[in-house]
Amino acid sequence: MDWLPTMLRHCVVHIILVCLLFAAGCAPVVFDSRLNASQAIWDNQPPGVAAEVQDRLVLVPVRYYGFDGRLHQGQVVIHRDLAQDIRMVFAVIRATRFPVESVIPVAHPLIQEQGVYGLSPDTNNTSAYVWRFAVGENRLSMHALGLAIDINPRLNPYVRGDLALPPGATYDPAVAGTLTADHPVVLGFRRLGWKWGGHWDSRGRVDPMHFQKIPRSLAAWVAKWRE
Repeated sequence: MDWLPTMLRHCVVHIILVCLLFAAGCAPVVFDSRLNASQAIWDNQPPGVAAEVQDRLVLVPVRYYGFDGRLHQGQVVIHRDLAQDIRMVFAVIRATRFPVESVIPVAHPLIQEQGVYGLSPDTNNTSAYVWRFAVGENRLSMHALGLAIDINPRLNPYVRGDLALPPGATYDPAVAGTLTADHPVVLGFRRLGWKWGGHWDSRGRVDPMHFQKIPRSLAAWVAKWRE
């Protein structure tokens, strides 16, 4: 290309490099959430939220493939003691190309639009921390302590008798984004000591979207908040 003007030559080289990057699967990442830690942990919180709990939370960036086949980046608000677990599980999610709708903290304006304080009855957003009570109980959820995460709720609904949450959701293991007992994502969580709601059978309930973990060092702390 010696005969080409210098500027044109640079343009041609740039175009070739861009094409090579896309051909190699290096397309730009889609950012679903770009909050800072203060926004994700402290903004848009309901009355009664405990600063002692919030002080233990961290914001973890994660990458995953969406249902559009593109690589996305979202954020998980989780207890600091489980941050590395979340990174490891999302490495499995990305490596297996398990599709995830979105991973957006409940404090994000997009989630707040769906329900006050992020408490939407109809969402397929994957999230961990949210200050609320457990379903059907008068004690805090494990989510309120940053010790649980729900993945693709509309594809992995909580079911108890005739109740399904999110409303109208159905569970079909053949659908992409659905979790099963032998799925690499479920196995990845379990290897790290997490419990899976899909194994619950007490009171006729199952919750395949839900994973939770209480590190031994936090047992007394959790008991204090959930007594």
